[in-house]
Amino acid sequence: MEWTDMVRCQQQMQKLMRALLPARGAALTASECELLACLYLRPDHNTPVLLSQASGMKKEAVSRCLKALYEKDCISKRRNEADERSYQLFITHTGLEELKKGYESILQPFYDLWRAAPGEFEAFMHCAERLAAHIEEEKENP
Repeated sequence: MEWTDMVRCQQQMQKLMRALLPARGAALTASECELLACLYLRPDHNTPVLLSQASGMKKEAVSRCLKALYEKDCISKRRNEADERSYQLFITHTGLEELKKGYESILQPFYDLWRAAPGEFEAFMHCAERLAAHIEEEKENP
């Protein structure tokens, strides 16, 4: 494939991703919603390191998001009794409410696209899952 063709592919992917971004003005960012969802769906993954591993986000980005979530009263912290250097995170009632509102905003463009082209959407998501698995495999076995 020529580099100009690859540039067109990259531009189409960027166009699609921009179209799927939620409208501005939500209380939570997409990254904050992702971390809250991790805490909600996998409460045993409640340390910054485990959240970083589960989300694929860098530790620094997780730290910034956690600080913002704590300031918004979406999470609470509790020192780990076994290891006083670390702490565990828990989603609060406010966090659960904001997560629900945030995901309604984040997922709406996906639902709209799915309703407009259900077959193509599902085929694309299947391909995206396979490509993501391939990328992860390459990271583990360079």
